Amino acid sequence: MPESYNPKGRDYPLSNLNDTLRLVRVRCRYCQRSRNYNPSDLIQIFGDVDVDSLADRMKCESGGRAHGRLDVEAFAPTGREAVGLRIRRLVAIKINRVPVWKEDPA
Repeated sequence: MPESYNPKGRDYPLSNLNDTLRLVRVRCRYCQRSRNYNPSDLIQIFGDVDVDSLADRMKCESGGRAHGRLDVEAFAPTGREAVGLRIRRLVAIKINRVPVWKEDPA
């Protein structure tokens, strides 16, 4: 039986983007907002995952999951693009601590 055609072949993790000084652009198709991220910041949140799997893991900040799937691409900014490029940086990760209670039998 012939082998199926798979152009990608294997996963492309975020750590490979750090090595080649590339960025990740995330764009919402609904509200047309585009954000640029450093791969090292995304690794802290999602782990060293495949670039394409970020489309399912991330959601639009203004509309949530109602805006649908995001477009995620890795790119290397050229000189002209890099001049006014705004990159979002990770400042802190907040974790909500919610207590769970259990009643002891008397």
